[in-house]
Amino acid sequence: MTYLIGEIFAILTAACWAQNAVFFSMAGKRVSSRTTTHIRLWIALPLIMITHYFFAGSFFPLHAHINGYIYLSISGIIGFFIADLLIFESFVKIGPRDTMLIMTLSPIFGSIFSWLILSETLKLIHILGIIITITGIAWVISEEAEDKSAKNKKAKIIGTAVALGGAVGQAVGLVFSKMGMNYDLHPISANTIRIAAGFVGLVLYAYFKNEFRNDFSKMKDRKALGLIAIASFIGPVLGVIFSLYAVRIAPVGIVSTLMQTSPILLLPVDHFYYRKKVTFRAIMGTLIAIAGASLFFLF
Repeated sequence: MTYLIGEIFAILTAACWAQNAVFFSMAGKRVSSRTTTHIRLWIALPLIMITHYFFAGSFFPLHAHINGYIYLSISGIIGFFIADLLIFESFVKIGPRDTMLIMTLSPIFGSIFSWLILSETLKLIHILGIIITITGIAWVISEEAEDKSAKNKKAKIIGTAVALGGAVGQAVGLVFSKMGMNYDLHPISANTIRIAAGFVGLVLYAYFKNEFRNDFSKMKDRKALGLIAIASFIGPVLGVIFSLYAVRIAPVGIVSTLMQTSPILLLPVDHFYYRKKVTFRAIMGTLIAIAGASLFFLF
């Protein structure tokens, strides 16, 4: 029964990521993906700091080791700044489901980088998982690439490329995050530092591109602001809390696998909201990709 509760928390985490993908995609189409990436951290940072206060008694971790700050700041700049700029653009170009499907490659890239940088073991079963996951993703993406429209094909190629870049960025960020948390930091403290670093990166980026004021002026679109605000709360706060409780209660391998099910949860969204035809090939390819990724967590 205890494991079941943990597994429910893991599925709720996947639902949070799925909701984030949909809402940020909708906001990005209204005010641009870059503006959405920038503005949401103005909301997410105070929220995660309040969360940190309830968990650790302070709004920000002030007594971490300097190396912890360095590694986690690098992780935040890569993950919340560079990778998210790419991922949010992919939401707009190819939609939330395909983006989240490609993001199942992130733990695979993470394992490869951990093998190269941290000398972690990469088993034969993990290599099999890579092949299975790539096969599933390629099967889904290639079906949709059969669209004869040149404009749609170009958007598909760009969207797939930036999603892959985002998956690589998230993986590199995860490796640096792991290096930073080796200095005895609670996951919420680590996430607070990461979001703060990403926030600084995005603010400076918007400022030097002379888009800082323009980004805030776009928030006159109250629907876009509402979408960003809701997603910023559900992802960095609820999603993180659910995931922490999930790994505390249930086995990490099962929890990590269940958290990868966002693309499955997004299939009905594609059908009922985006009015896309969800084919047998799309369903099976998604299941195959997630099955391949699960081999990294279960073995």
